[in-house]
Amino acid sequence: MAVLGFSATCIMGCAGGVPTLDAGQSVSMADFSNPAFQGRVRPDENTVQDAMVEAGMRLPVAPDPSFTEQEDDEAFNISIRTGETIVVDSLIGQVNGRPIFADEILTPIMDQLNADFVRMPWNQFRGYVVQLVSRQLREVIYNELFLSEARAGLSEQQEGGFLAWMNNMRGELIGQRGGVSADANRQMLEEEGKTIDEYLKLQEERQLIQVLMNDRVRPNALVAWRDVERAWDQRKDQFNKPSTVTLGRIRLKTEGNEEQIKLFQNELEAGDTFAVVAAQAGMPDDGIWETFDLGEDERVDSIEIADFYKEHLAGLGPGETSKPFERGARTIWISVIEINRSQKRSLFDPKIQRSLYQDIYSRRLSEAQEEFVQNILDEGIYDDLKEMEDKIVQIALSRFLARR
Repeated sequence: MAVLGFSATCIMGCAGGVPTLDAGQSVSMADFSNPAFQGRVRPDENTVQDAMVEAGMRLPVAPDPSFTEQEDDEAFNISIRTGETIVVDSLIGQVNGRPIFADEILTPIMDQLNADFVRMPWNQFRGYVVQLVSRQLREVIYNELFLSEARAGLSEQQEGGFLAWMNNMRGELIGQRGGVSADANRQMLEEEGKTIDEYLKLQEERQLIQVLMNDRVRPNALVAWRDVERAWDQRKDQFNKPSTVTLGRIRLKTEGNEEQIKLFQNELEAGDTFAVVAAQAGMPDDGIWETFDLGEDERVDSIEIADFYKEHLAGLGPGETSKPFERGARTIWISVIEINRSQKRSLFDPKIQRSLYQDIYSRRLSEAQEEFVQNILDEGIYDDLKEMEDKIVQIALSRFLARR
């Protein structure tokens, strides 16, 4: 376990023998020097460079920090106070013999954790850390188990094909970036945030898992025609929505409104729209009342509505309004605002077949994947997941506890 603290141990070597000290005696750097070389003085940097130029040698160029070094610097850039100890990295477990370190889990999610640490209350942040770290840990473990299974199942021919594919991709990546490996690596870091080797490793892992899924999972997600027929019987109402009719209604108290009733009827007969007359009559939503499902015969007068309305709806089409009629103490107009007739669809519609097939296939593929994952977990060799999770959560929280 690597730990940051405030103590240090220095190990020194010497050119001659190891000096012995009497009690209270101090040691200087000269005590570790060979007296035969004391007269020699290392030339300064300018002198060295002048000598190299005269000899026809190329001056060395100080290298820029690599992407990996920068990434490590960011990962270990943790501010701590005197007396505190921060776990920087630690072995948290093993998967199929490969050690899993804390930093492998935390580095990909540290930026997100840092951002959420600032905006979340501490108690909420603790729960969030547990959730995010646990998900990342399981992703790494599952990925390692899948890759081990995929590599173990490759034939010699497949291995050769993978090697050739990787070499071709490497050549293409370098060729597309000028043909010089160092320059190509620099461009790849700028474009993808990865070196060419890191990028190729990621592509290889994706392809290996894809091969594993194709060989071991997809063959178990079969869909027969009978499955499609059964799904259609269960869901045909979803594809065949009933046609609908939207009705409008004006209701006025008859007594005392005789003149208005005559006026509104005259306006309707003169061609004014139902919405205009309904608004004048004070009806909300311009008189729009309700939308009803049409029956199998799609007749307006056969909808589920009170019988006394049906005789006045008979024969009405969209935009048409009935004559005024009395019901109890009120005078009523009923109008057909709009009819939406749905298209009748059958199982022999290719779009319907594709939709049903895809739904069934997606569900069965998910079930096959879950079964496969469980088998991999049962057969894999790895440390207790709960213990690994507890370790990595403690390490993650220790970094933020120091920053509060």
